[in-house]
Amino acid sequence: MSLPRLRDDGHTVTLDLHGVRVDEAERFILRTAALAAERGRHRLTVIHGASTSSELYRNRTIRHRLYDLLDAGDLDAWVTSELRLDGSTLLGLDGARASNPTPLTPRDIMP
Repeated sequence: MSLPRLRDDGHTVTLDLHGVRVDEAERFILRTAALAAERGRHRLTVIHGASTSSELYRNRTIRHRLYDLLDAGDLDAWVTSELRLDGSTLLGLDGARASNPTPLTPRDIMP
């Protein structure tokens, strides 16, 4: 299992999923979004890379799996807005829930 890289500056969490398998990435995205919102962060940047797959194979890349999660509403409990870019996706979070200054670490998002 490849580990994602994670950075938390107290306002924005950046989750870099390069090298992570799609099924692992889904778990990391869901867990990071939940914890970041619970700790009062306002933004989650998911770095997934620019996918070169066709629409026919949407489920084979992290980017397309993230878009599927967003389109299905699986992130609605935490995500209030989104901006889909070529190599990353910016997610606005419902960070008004709490304010916990403890930075997120990769250990926090491990299954």
